Amino acid sequence: MLCGPIAALLLRAAPLEGQPSPRALVVAVTPRDLSAADFDDPAWEAAPAASELFQQEPEEGRPATLHTECRVLATPKALLIRFVMEEPAAEIVAHELRRDADLSNDDRIAFLLDTYHDRRNAYLFATNPHGVREDGLITEEGAPSLDWDGVWDVQVRRTPQGWDALFRIPYATLNFPGGAGGVWGFNFSRLLRHRNEIARWSGWKRPYPLSKVSQAGELTGVPAMPARRLRSLTPYVEGAVNRRQNPPDTDLLGKAGFDFRYGLTSSTEADLTANTDFAETEADTQQFNFGRASLFFPEKRSFFLQRSQIFAFGSSSTTLPFFSRRIGLTNVDSASPTPIPIDAGLKLTGRLGPTDFGTLAVQTREASGEPRSDFFASRVKLDLGHASYVGALFTDIERSADDPSRAYSRTYGADAGVSLTPEWSASGFYARTSNPGSSGETSAWDFNLAYAGAYANGRIERGNIGSSFDPQMGFVSQNGIHSTFADLEVTPRPHALGLQNLGFETFYSFKYNEDGSLNEREYQYTFRAIGLNGAYSDNDIVNVFDENLTAPLVLTDTVTIPIGLYHFVRHQIAFGTNPSRSVAFQANFNFGGYYGGHRNRYVGRLFFKPNEHLAFSIIQDYNAVRLPQGNFNLSLFSTRVDWNPSVRLLSSVIIQSDNVDRLTNIQAIFRWLIDAGTDVFFVYDRQVGRGFERPGTRVTVKFRKTFDL
Repeated sequence: MLCGPIAALLLRAAPLEGQPSPRALVVAVTPRDLSAADFDDPAWEAAPAASELFQQEPEEGRPATLHTECRVLATPKALLIRFVMEEPAAEIVAHELRRDADLSNDDRIAFLLDTYHDRRNAYLFATNPHGVREDGLITEEGAPSLDWDGVWDVQVRRTPQGWDALFRIPYATLNFPGGAGGVWGFNFSRLLRHRNEIARWSGWKRPYPLSKVSQAGELTGVPAMPARRLRSLTPYVEGAVNRRQNPPDTDLLGKAGFDFRYGLTSSTEADLTANTDFAETEADTQQFNFGRASLFFPEKRSFFLQRSQIFAFGSSSTTLPFFSRRIGLTNVDSASPTPIPIDAGLKLTGRLGPTDFGTLAVQTREASGEPRSDFFASRVKLDLGHASYVGALFTDIERSADDPSRAYSRTYGADAGVSLTPEWSASGFYARTSNPGSSGETSAWDFNLAYAGAYANGRIERGNIGSSFDPQMGFVSQNGIHSTFADLEVTPRPHALGLQNLGFETFYSFKYNEDGSLNEREYQYTFRAIGLNGAYSDNDIVNVFDENLTAPLVLTDTVTIPIGLYHFVRHQIAFGTNPSRSVAFQANFNFGGYYGGHRNRYVGRLFFKPNEHLAFSIIQDYNAVRLPQGNFNLSLFSTRVDWNPSVRLLSSVIIQSDNVDRLTNIQAIFRWLIDAGTDVFFVYDRQVGRGFERPGTRVTVKFRKTFDL
């Protein structure tokens, strides 16, 4: 009897107090196609305007200090969104020219389109006064993933009153319901960096970022869209010189392949890749493992990143039953994985009714000791409404190896997420693996209850990862663990000294082995202060560890920590200056006990941006480790130079070194965007040091062009 009312209560997303919910903007329609340069076309005069923005920072709920006007036009081929923004010329801040750069230190206008109006997922588009393109996908109201790159255009212009931006989003770029038009979710937000002000059209309460899709307004009067004709072919050709040592040899290499994208319907598309290449992929950031959990290196390859959010399941802090980095790479837990050639791959993503789905099939060839393998992953998520869902996942690897113990690997999983109120949310998953000869606990599960309020944040998480849980197409942080985590942070806002908020945080983490013995116990008390200009201080007053090593912990070739019980206490002092200035600095001093000895860590980061074309960064991560088993000093050094003559000519040089693993990696990438569909890449990679199995140098030139069919 009570199930219905309780379910309705849990799924209700309460409107924000003190603001109309939802706000609405009417789309105007014109029979003529317009470009992103048509700022003054007469059709704009018939488009209604949204101009009432309210501050999120620094004075929540007060009207924005500068005028912003938004109008939306639907043409036969694209949706156009125009922003007219008031701002004194002396206050305009713009540093970035690179696509998908961090625009949080620039003036920025951003908006989201929730084309299915499911109040969970959306497209994000943004730009700065230089006209830089930033785009991404918002999934389950999480932080936007900028890995998605759509085909669209934006133009900006300076005016006596400030600056304007005009976005042109072709319908072929978006997935949306077929048939008649109607209502889409819509919201936009403006960052005024000089004034440290964030103003938003809807959902301006402080706990809610722009990605809180459930608090967005609406675009009404969206016309019936024409049938989407997405057919694009992107062939590439590549030449490389590869010189290696141990033993020394030089190879002249040539390669060609293609990507083909086909829109099956207005809400479903297929992506086919053949002889896939990732020469322009940026190198991984070097890491050193001081603990027992596996290191996590994120996916950076473009084919796997496009619309990858539909496959999201689990968390990198515990387990990802599907992790695309396992496809086409070996040694994925290192910064220098070995590529495995990909013969072909097919990805199908989209939406049918209330169900999001994704399917991925990839075949890799025999190489580097790995047999020819077929990878398959399938994901579905059913929209329950009110920013809630249930879903399922299946992965399978079929290998042509003679070894029967590696013939296959399969993972089955189910998950759910519920938005209880705008502040409260709950999520969880269950997964199980099936591998030849596996025994023991082959399942994993997790439950998470979270609160995000104006003056407090909290989370309670309970989980288990079985000792034999082995998703060979996934990632596992640590096996054989029962874990409990509780976190609470109070965030008062003193309205003084240029502070955005203070933070007083404490968390408790308990991990137990499957036999019930202690694995790790940790608790921490932290004080932090966040400035309106982005400056911060983040200090761990105390961080207490109780560790039970049931196996030796190998740090270096000469230092291994033996089995035993360890208790130690650590502390941290950290701060950073205003990141929007031409010179910014961050420092971190983490010090204290470490497995019967001491470890002091010093991290310094220096950023220098003399103008919008040039940027330098230097990062030094130095660890002084003193243990009864031996001493060593670790230096992880990296420097980066970005030189971007324009938004179409981009270059970067990255140098990384690790003195313990004895390796240095140098990478230079130059990209020329000839037009919206044509790229030329020049890539220089050099690996030096005994830490590489075969150090050497590779120089690659790659040409890529997209044809609309």
